Amino acid sequence: MRILIADDDQSMRFILKVQLESWGYEVISCKNGHEAMDYLRSEDPPRIAILDWMMQGYTGIEIAQELKERSPLIYVILFTSKTAEDDLVEAIEMGAHCFQTKPVSPGVLKSHIEVARRLIDAEDRLHHQEREIRIQCYGAIANLAETRHNLTGTHMKRISIYSRLLAEQLGMSKQQCEDIALYSSFHDIGKVGMSDTILLSPDTYSKYEKEIMKTHTLIGYDILSNVSTLRTAALIARHHHEKWDGTGYPDGLKGEAIPIEARIVTLSDVYDALRSEREYKDTWTHEKTVEFIVGESGKSFDPKLIEIFLKHQKTFLAVFDGTAMERE
Repeated sequence: MRILIADDDQSMRFILKVQLESWGYEVISCKNGHEAMDYLRSEDPPRIAILDWMMQGYTGIEIAQELKERSPLIYVILFTSKTAEDDLVEAIEMGAHCFQTKPVSPGVLKSHIEVARRLIDAEDRLHHQEREIRIQCYGAIANLAETRHNLTGTHMKRISIYSRLLAEQLGMSKQQCEDIALYSSFHDIGKVGMSDTILLSPDTYSKYEKEIMKTHTLIGYDILSNVSTLRTAALIARHHHEKWDGTGYPDGLKGEAIPIEARIVTLSDVYDALRSEREYKDTWTHEKTVEFIVGESGKSFDPKLIEIFLKHQKTFLAVFDGTAMERE
């Protein structure tokens, strides 16, 4: 676990760093509040912060106040020479979780860190359980939307496999690849809000029906966007009909302004949709589908993804035919 220490006293930082590292922690040492705030505002901040109350830039109490509503939790241990009861009560009310008066007692500090770890572990378990419950609920809604559109779970599974492959070949992190593979199944969740007369129409949509159908991207985004842990899913639902040249919908985003997660799912979805039989179309061969997709490079699709797709098109074919596992 990483611990951040921020103190404008260099000797104090050195002593703390040596002590914490001897206990097996990775330490980020900051000489003022500005440096500390930059780390703590990052996407992957340390979960424990040991802050001096009075230091340049931001004081420890100002940092604690900003972090008070932060999720996931960042546990703040405040160092201070103040001993007045009113000051210590203020520290807790402003967002510090505990405080330690100077000079530092290693035994007391270690006990504070142990409490912090227990609280962080408990919160992480709770968040994980909540996330799993939400995924199951939204997964059921997504399955309902696909079933209403006469699609099957195998369609969603294949898109998940294609999307993971593309993400891995782009060099995305393991967590990003897992998220894209999981949340690709939610891309059409907004279709649950479409009426059967439009969703199940065997004929070509009228101009009015097309506009109504387009709103499934916004409905899907609205369903998912209020949950912070489903941000990737919400972006995929909203933007999987955007096009590289800016002619897509709902926002007309262009190029790299389109979230990479959505660009990946767009290509995966189009490949599988063209290969699949629908009431309004026959199946396309793999060769015809590849020719179409390559022709849309720089138009509908990200050219970088097309290069990866061409290198791994045999895997796409094998996945669609049911003869491939998730990896080559």
